[in-house]
Amino acid sequence: MKTLKTKLTSRKFLVAAAGIASGVALIVSGNTTEGVAAVIASVIGYLAAEGYIDAKAVKATAEAVEEAVDASEEDESYSIGFTD
Repeated sequence: MKTLKTKLTSRKFLVAAAGIASGVALIVSGNTTEGVAAVIASVIGYLAAEGYIDAKAVKATAEAVEEAVDASEEDESYSIGFTD
């Protein structure tokens, strides 16, 4: 798991934070619709990017587990249970 400092200094997070700040500035200046849209788009974009990265990590882990299982099944000296 990434440290908080690493997440807070990531480019994805900084771009999302800038989008949220821009949205808030738009809302304060009276452009409510555009401001809300900017905030929502920034949050959704950040969540989508993080979700994509997490999905890739899960896929890589699952593939590594499958390879380990396949390797252990091919090893004839490995057995479970009692042998005579």
